[in-house]
Amino acid sequence: MSLGKSIRIYLKDGTVFGIKQAEVVNHTIQSLSSPRKKISDLNILFQRELNKPGVYFLIGEDRGNNSVYIGEAENVWERLKSHDTQKDFWNEVILFTSKDENLTKSHVKYLESRLISIAIDADRYKIKNSNSPNLSSLPLADKTPWRIL
Repeated sequence: MSLGKSIRIYLKDGTVFGIKQAEVVNHTIQSLSSPRKKISDLNILFQRELNKPGVYFLIGEDRGNNSVYIGEAENVWERLKSHDTQKDFWNEVILFTSKDENLTKSHVKYLESRLISIAIDADRYKIKNSNSPNLSSLPLADKTPWRIL
């Protein structure tokens, strides 16, 4: 029998249209999301979390198509600042980082590769990535928590 899980969601503005933080209680991974116009506020609120390795989705519309760019970074905030000036199509970011130090560069490279592959197979968004990264090598014990991916 599978046990239930609790999800905690913080709505900074009190609505689903602003900055959000979500986590499965007692798990190491957390999610942050923000409209593009509020990413500076996101950094002010969650600077510690954004200066860590993570994977992220830039979501928007390009020429009438729902589009997504999936990336990874050792420092998510630095990469988001770069994308804010270099990529025009997106209007929302969703990112995943660790609440502790257990998500490494190798983990996020592995996750980026898997997430791009899953997104291509799902065929729901136009993928804006120009390349498909190779699946990075991880020990079996580190791959196991991501088996759903």
